Amino acid sequence: MAQVNWTHWDDARNVYGVNADGYARNTWDNVGVQYGLKALKDGAITKAEFLKLNAMIGGWKKPKDMVVDTFPWTGNPADPYDPWDSTNMILSADGGITPARRTEGDMVGIKRAIEAGHVFLGKIDIPIVDVRHYLESVLDMHNSRQSFSARQRMIDARGNADNQAIWIGVFPHDPTPKAFAVIDEWMANIRANPRLGVVGNKPAAAQDLCFGAGVATIAAGPDVWDGILNDNAPGACTQLFPPFSSSRIVAGERIAGDTFKCRRIPVAAAMGQGFYGSVRFTREERARLEKIFPTGVCNYSLPAVRWSN
Repeated sequence: MAQVNWTHWDDARNVYGVNADGYARNTWDNVGVQYGLKALKDGAITKAEFLKLNAMIGGWKKPKDMVVDTFPWTGNPADPYDPWDSTNMILSADGGITPARRTEGDMVGIKRAIEAGHVFLGKIDIPIVDVRHYLESVLDMHNSRQSFSARQRMIDARGNADNQAIWIGVFPHDPTPKAFAVIDEWMANIRANPRLGVVGNKPAAAQDLCFGAGVATIAAGPDVWDGILNDNAPGACTQLFPPFSSSRIVAGERIAGDTFKCRRIPVAAAMGQGFYGSVRFTREERARLEKIFPTGVCNYSLPAVRWSN
């Protein structure tokens, strides 16, 4: 047991592989990510706040440098509890004057994770009823955005997501039995009419919807989630249950959320291409931004960095 390195990466070292220091490869990367970019452009934060945020946010230490977190994990109530695990963060030693170093992802680990099937690529053609409670207001990790991230990946991979229905609604009302009944009917149709395929056998009830008390349907149909993956006016369900954003989306990434390592461009080029909207930086502020991002900032309009074969 003393030889086990207790991190997520080492828990799955058979997938990620091991690097030269004997620890699992880390796939997480935030080099070039401009946290709070949309908030800056929208005027929700100031230039000073944007610069401070990105100078201080840093990343996670390499697995070999991580330490055991404090109580309750150590079992000693006398230990101070650190819910944010700051002991394993890469922090600025002087309050952001010297920008904290970001985390660099391991491309071999990324390749292995994808090849092992740990990353959903959207290549799926089975009946899907994606059921979620709307928990955005309590910041639950099971947020509704994930349903639409999956849908976008399916559209990217297959051109459509016609085999997926998204059901989101009021907690704690549970539509799971209804969803199972729809899936059962859908699969029975496929068994009876295999030539029609998955979409051709889709029952009428397998449609996008949102539900309320007693799992009663509030609205249903192909346009109820409009405004999330398209530029249409928000649909009936989108208006009632809008998915919250994420730090990466605010930084410019697509809702698909499948970029492990972004391609970067120099800060000067980003300014020239309008990355910052109507925000204008002084010479000193631009120099500060270039110090925070010495290798450039993410350009999510470019394809993600790919691994070598």
